[in-house]
Amino acid sequence: MAFEIYLIAAFILMLAAFTKGVTGFGSSLIAIPLLAAFVYLPEDARAVVVTVNLILNIFILASAKKLSLSALKPFWVLIVTVFIASILSGFLLPSFDTRWFNIVLGILLILTALNNLFTIRFKIEVPQRYFIPVGILGGTLNTLIGAGSVPVLIFLANTNLKKADFRISILFFLLILNSGSLISFVINANYGWNIVYQALIFMPVVLVGSFLGIRSQDKVNELTFQRVIAVLLLVMGINGIFNIF
Repeated sequence: MAFEIYLIAAFILMLAAFTKGVTGFGSSLIAIPLLAAFVYLPEDARAVVVTVNLILNIFILASAKKLSLSALKPFWVLIVTVFIASILSGFLLPSFDTRWFNIVLGILLILTALNNLFTIRFKIEVPQRYFIPVGILGGTLNTLIGAGSVPVLIFLANTNLKKADFRISILFFLLILNSGSLISFVINANYGWNIVYQALIFMPVVLVGSFLGIRSQDKVNELTFQRVIAVLLLVMGINGIFNIF
């Protein structure tokens, strides 16, 4: 990888990590379309981001030094479903070309942007009954476009589950989600050691971006920042579908 290309990719991943550090959300939706537009082929952008997220999940879980099995109980159906879906959806990869990648990612970007711009909220009284369809959607989207955590986290944000009590469980869920997608990439010959190498060389800037984002939470107007990011997602989503730019 040329040094200039590395700098572009590093900047994109740092911006994505910074955004997640501030808002706790949406890093994949920033990283994947920008990397696919300026640095990688879509399939490589997807694989790099999923690998970076997996390494980050492992790092955070290792830092936590604990994982309560009892805390996983509310999520076990979701975790099992998302793992199976992320692996099985890999068999769609051979027919999932760049056009479909851009369309599906564009739709997800637009829906997420509209959700954030208009603060769409709804109350799901019995979330457990939706775990299987949400798990299938999340696992499939993560393998196909690398951003399967987004619909799942939106879903959880609108439930009465005490997410603060299950923070480590959610990290474990994300670990399983990304692990399933990587297994799927390997099975379908869409993954190589070069992806692991590139993900590792980007980890320092990802960690710095995340750290700066967390430290900036009290200094940045989160609502304004979220709306700016939402507009960016909306523009990228429309461009992905209609290829305007």
